[in-house]
Amino acid sequence: MALAELSRQIAERMIALVQRVRKAPVTADDVAVGSIGRGLLIFPGIHSQDDQREADWRVRKCIRLRIFPDDAGQMNLSVGDLGADILPVSQLTLYGNVRKGHRPSFTEAACPAVAEPLYEYVKYRLSKELEYPVAGGSFGASMQVSPVNDGPVTIWMERSLEKTQNSRVSQTEIRQGYRPQHPHGPCPPVPQNNF
Repeated sequence: MALAELSRQIAERMIALVQRVRKAPVTADDVAVGSIGRGLLIFPGIHSQDDQREADWRVRKCIRLRIFPDDAGQMNLSVGDLGADILPVSQLTLYGNVRKGHRPSFTEAACPAVAEPLYEYVKYRLSKELEYPVAGGSFGASMQVSPVNDGPVTIWMERSLEKTQNSRVSQTEIRQGYRPQHPHGPCPPVPQNNF
């Protein structure tokens, strides 16, 4: 494996797509699973190396993100300032890699055994921080999300993973074929969806 590819794998990042919305209902199999009024629709991408520390960062960032207008029309207020709604919908496809070919590869995304508990943890932390219930999507389901974007305002959030004991790797180890270890242990293969 090439040095650049190994370096890229070690320097993975956590990501989220955040949209300011007027409303956003979510259905799965024609059944409503979540809905919000004015607030934030969050599509968190859960990476194979994410853990609760990364989820906590994402929650704090989303709650404090000042993208709502104040009385002067300036983006100066957060969802927490307004008591607005927030709706996280897990989004595996944010890690779709199309560098090679035309069919996305999702190998960087966390497997369901890791992603689902972290997604539930994000919902729990959002609710705890905001001190009111937070709606959510249906993890792993084929959903229909119908946001009415406000602005539109769409923010791409990403952060390089902080160096941990497992990710401190010398250039010599990289050249010798170092493979990063998953912090949660081995995951079963993720079934391929035929989109």
